[in-house]
Amino acid sequence: MTTLDSQADKTLCHLDKVSSTEVAEIPSDCGFHGRISPLESQMAGHLSDDKCRTIGMLRRPDGRVLKPVVKPLLGRREIAFYESLQESEDPIMLQLKSYVPRYYGTTELSVFGRRVTFLTLKDITDGMAEPCVMDIKIGRRTWDPLATPQKKATEELKYAESKRTYGFCITGFQVYCLSSGQLKKFGKHYGKTLDAKGVVEALKMFLNINPERPPCRQLIVQLLSFLWKILLFFRTQRLFRFYSSSLLVAYDAKRLQQYLPPDIDASSNKPMSVTNNHAATSNVFKPSDTSKSSAAEVNRNRTMERVHFTKRSISLSSDCNSSAKKFLNRSESCSPDFREHRLCRTHSYVNNFDDNISKMKEDYDALLSESSSSSEKQNWVRINMIDFTHVFPAEDPNALDLNYLEGIENLIKLVEMFLVSKDSCV
Repeated sequence: MTTLDSQADKTLCHLDKVSSTEVAEIPSDCGFHGRISPLESQMAGHLSDDKCRTIGMLRRPDGRVLKPVVKPLLGRREIAFYESLQESEDPIMLQLKSYVPRYYGTTELSVFGRRVTFLTLKDITDGMAEPCVMDIKIGRRTWDPLATPQKKATEELKYAESKRTYGFCITGFQVYCLSSGQLKKFGKHYGKTLDAKGVVEALKMFLNINPERPPCRQLIVQLLSFLWKILLFFRTQRLFRFYSSSLLVAYDAKRLQQYLPPDIDASSNKPMSVTNNHAATSNVFKPSDTSKSSAAEVNRNRTMERVHFTKRSISLSSDCNSSAKKFLNRSESCSPDFREHRLCRTHSYVNNFDDNISKMKEDYDALLSESSSSSEKQNWVRINMIDFTHVFPAEDPNALDLNYLEGIENLIKLVEMFLVSKDSCV
């Protein structure tokens, strides 16, 4: 078996050499304005812009993303890093491989009249209906050993208060707000303004936490399960030093709605009256003034109406099975059998049968896709380690990467605080 020392030497040889990755050619009919498009969920780095002729991350329809090699030296270094992960059989490297995006080699594409090399990676949001994504750069120190004095000074000023307090910074995020269905984006300029308190507020906003809606324990625990594993890895790995590397955190807001308490209206954050089931169905979610509501709000209201109608129908059904009870209790994820039950029900307990059936049909495609999708897509909470252009072999093979450890430990402490709340969604 390959030893840690020999693997470190092998990796050192890879880092500053051009990768032998096979380059694939994309046909001319799949250009920038065709099936390949800018990655809408990109939260950091240079964005794609036709007018400015800048190239950011792109997305293919097969669930893969293309990361451009903007600076040749840094690009070759990151490609070599992924290549070393592909080739290594060392236990530490194999463990690290499970935390990074799946790597498919490189691709060349003609963009704005010039040839560009891209890393081809798995899209962390693949299969998500409403992806909420946050880029968190880990480490107080974000400059590598080759940085010039000017580069060091520049990096020290970026996200200074956040890095000084927590050892990490939020470089950007997007979130679908459960109260309105609206997508909100916060870029790097917002992240640079965050102080210690602002970082906590940004995390709350990203996790859809507000005074009326407590933290969803199902979401928090799943996030922590990823973070704890990565923390354990950094408490053992001594091969590398990760500078300016990020954690990409993603979850599906559409799936998060399933874990709301039965008595909470997601569109208003107010408790629902359950005195009269028929009245609740016909009045609570009825968009009384469509002219003042956005299309997203109306769609969200209809979606939540279907969800609550489903729960009431099951609660009144005489043959309610155990999986349905688990769904109503919100103690476990919705099982495949129960999803089929939702698709196959044929009886309504509300007055306007035709209207409700019509509305439920709108959601059939999504339900069928959910029922038949892969187990990977069923995982609605995901975290990847990303950005490896500034990863270097450790100078001291006996020391841990304390810079990364400080950041991830403090991030975990902040996320763990959200579990303290007694009132939660699960």
